[in-house]
Amino acid sequence: MNAMHHEEHNMFAQPDTAWRKFAVLPLTLACACSVLAADVVVQPAAGSALVVKDAAGAAERLRVQEDGRIAIPGWQSLPSQGTQMCIDFVAGQMGPCAATVGFSLPYAQTVNDAATLFNVTQSGSGGALRGAISSNGNVNPVLTLEHQGQGNGLEVTLPATSSARGINVQHNGVGPGVFVNSQGGNSIWGIVNSISSAAIIGDGGSGEIIVARHSGVVCGANIGKCNGIGAIVGRHDGPGGPAVRGFVTDPEGGVGVLGQAGISGGTGHGGRFENVNAANTDAALVATTRSASGNIALFEGQGGKARIDSAGRGFFDGGTQTGGADVAELIPTKGLLPRPGDVVEIDPDNALHYRLSSGAESALVAGVITTKPGVLMNAGVADAPGIPALALVGRVPVKVTLEGGTIKPGDLLVSAAKAGHAKKAPAQVTPGTVIGKALQPHVDGETGLVEMLVMTR
Repeated sequence: MNAMHHEEHNMFAQPDTAWRKFAVLPLTLACACSVLAADVVVQPAAGSALVVKDAAGAAERLRVQEDGRIAIPGWQSLPSQGTQMCIDFVAGQMGPCAATVGFSLPYAQTVNDAATLFNVTQSGSGGALRGAISSNGNVNPVLTLEHQGQGNGLEVTLPATSSARGINVQHNGVGPGVFVNSQGGNSIWGIVNSISSAAIIGDGGSGEIIVARHSGVVCGANIGKCNGIGAIVGRHDGPGGPAVRGFVTDPEGGVGVLGQAGISGGTGHGGRFENVNAANTDAALVATTRSASGNIALFEGQGGKARIDSAGRGFFDGGTQTGGADVAELIPTKGLLPRPGDVVEIDPDNALHYRLSSGAESALVAGVITTKPGVLMNAGVADAPGIPALALVGRVPVKVTLEGGTIKPGDLLVSAAKAGHAKKAPAQVTPGTVIGKALQPHVDGETGLVEMLVMTR
């Protein structure tokens, strides 16, 4: 042993002073024969290490620190080998991995690092990451993402030349393919920058493509009342474009937009159009047809139909009923503007114009200015308010005097000497002077107002 002790002492007697003091216990060299083997124990001093160098004593091959750390300096530059090196922390051993050893699961770790914790790049034709659950009774998700910061939960980036899907979900069950529960922001936000694309597309051969359901439970502070808050809202901030558009391509026909009320016992309107800007002179609803033989609008009810054809003519199966009792048309006038109830006559000095009646029993008399016409024949969107309308048919109030005597229901009325007024017609009526027949009496006061049945002759 003294000789061996002296030999080993000379082998490690290098300039590294930390190795000059160590103890070597008795040992037996291991061999492939039937000789009992014994451990070789090297006991460095505290803070020192066991160092193995090459034959020239110049390069380190192995360093074992006294605290158990192992360093093999040459490994960093060695080529990659097929055999993995594993460490058994239970047994405290290091060596080649067993054939069955791989990524140990389950695995959990918490790391505080600015670098990406799991980064996989696939340069071949296979996938980069796959997870699967084979147990039919497992209700846990395949992948769970949690983010306590301000970044995105999941980011998918595809090249500009790709036509593949950013996220592809193949669902063979009855649950939702994608479910989002947002407590403060938008559940789904799609942005599109191509005129030939859409932010959201739904395809289907049966069933509804997109369904929006609004419970109406709480709408801010307006509990139970959600007026103005739609289940589906279309907003267009550009000039001229529609906020909501529906179109049909089936040659068999269809409906571009359908609004229904009364489903499941509900109440309300099937459709409503409002112009909430008082300065906006555009119509709340515009209907257009390009067909010469079609209708601009069609309304169907239990009692019949109402329609407006492509020429603008209206057809009403049940007739018409309005708040007024006469049919009138707007008229141009000269001089003092006639007011409702005034008697007017044809202006002989201005073609196609009218003026206040100016004499008794005038043969130029045309009729009476209506108060509130039931039907206005020639009114358009651009007509200014205040233009007088002449009653053509029906019932209208008229200004009268007692110039021809008291007026009884049934008396014929003609123009009076007082401008814009009517009086009882004489027994011998001049043709072309009658404007109507009184429906109410007038016996007191020089002037008054009576209901008259329009009947010019």
